[in-house]
Amino acid sequence: MQVLNENAAVAHLSELFALSLGISPERAMLIKIAATLHDIGKWGIPSSILSKPGKLTPSEFAVVKAHTKIGAQMLSDMPGELGVPARTVCEFHHEHHDGGGYWGIPTTELPDYIPIVSIADVFVACCVKRPYKDSWPPEQVLEYLRSLAGTQFSGDIVDTFENLIRHNQSVLDIFTLPKGDVSM
Repeated sequence: MQVLNENAAVAHLSELFALSLGISPERAMLIKIAATLHDIGKWGIPSSILSKPGKLTPSEFAVVKAHTKIGAQMLSDMPGELGVPARTVCEFHHEHHDGGGYWGIPTTELPDYIPIVSIADVFVACCVKRPYKDSWPPEQVLEYLRSLAGTQFSGDIVDTFENLIRHNQSVLDIFTLPKGDVSM
């Protein structure tokens, strides 16, 4: 699968998921905007590492992990009601339910929008081709997410997200190119 803009796909999917969880449309829109910025810190990571076709070395992985802190720093002066969620999403979107993420903070100690953006990010990342992996079909991604229930994500988050994917065609439409567009 290919997606025109991965950040936009993560943002759109985060908004849809937030709405499916009963979050107000206004707050879901804030989550969407914050999710759009979740990987902004990758601008500070060398492209040679981001586009490496093979497995990263431990030192390269440490550099990649820094994108979360870089992104939060880049947004440090962002004011208003978007500033805190945007910085928080940047810094903590790789945290896990069980505390096994980048910085070891369980998502139960973070705002409720972190697992929303995190699962959307994992779904999109798995569905698209990367230099180091082929794209996965949505069913394979859902199986993978189910395998992460209880560790990376809570079981409830995985169940609700799977329900959204299975019952909302607009989610899968994110991953299709307009007819005639072969510019990827």
